[in-house]
Amino acid sequence: MAENCQEGIDDRWAALVAERFSIEVDEQRNGAFVANLVSYSRRIGMDSEELFDRATTRKLDASHWSAIVHLATNHETKFFRYMPILSLIETLCLRKRNPQVLSVGCSTGEEPYSIAARLLRSGHALFRVHGTDVSRSCIEKAQAGVYKPHPDMRTDIAANTGNGTIRIHQWVRDAVTFEVHNIMGDMPISFTSPDVIVTQNMLIYYKVETRHEILTRLGMMLPTNGYLITGPAEDAAWMPESLERIPNPTATIFRKV
Repeated sequence: MAENCQEGIDDRWAALVAERFSIEVDEQRNGAFVANLVSYSRRIGMDSEELFDRATTRKLDASHWSAIVHLATNHETKFFRYMPILSLIETLCLRKRNPQVLSVGCSTGEEPYSIAARLLRSGHALFRVHGTDVSRSCIEKAQAGVYKPHPDMRTDIAANTGNGTIRIHQWVRDAVTFEVHNIMGDMPISFTSPDVIVTQNMLIYYKVETRHEILTRLGMMLPTNGYLITGPAEDAAWMPESLERIPNPTATIFRKV
């Protein structure tokens, strides 16, 4: 009986997250998501049924919801993860005196810092990169700027701390800012008129119609001749009116016209 009850709650967690945040939990990840929720509920002194009851009766605060959303999504990332898109961003920013780049769904910050490294090494003394993610814990890690060493995060970007980690230089962290943000929420992103918007491996969590709504919102942020970039095939055949698709074999690119 308890097992059947637990299975029902397992099924309903995915539906609840989809309803509240428009985030889809893949069926293959749902078991791990629920197992992590069970562990989380124990850490905060509840059982899983009580946590679900509080979630459905709006008795959880923002910190609890942030933790739940963090568990629902995949935050696997690394520095210089997909070089073709980084090279593309660098190329699109070459003629910009002070390029502004927005990274949506930036996880723990490796992508924004990788973009900053490429801009710096291509000769940009002034630039700004802004990262957003729905997970507060991811954004806090990104703001701290402490990571395991990576061969391409050299001394122009980070310094060895002496205890097996590197820390992003303060001046780089001043140029690379972060914000907790739900792209499907009502609050706008606090970063205006970016030259380039990039979102990778985030749209896969949403239904096709929701992907199109997200892309429409991002496209509205762009100035004329601004660029919107997603990973290959992540756009779900989106056909915007105010942006033109630019053929590219390694990414999906739109330009504001």
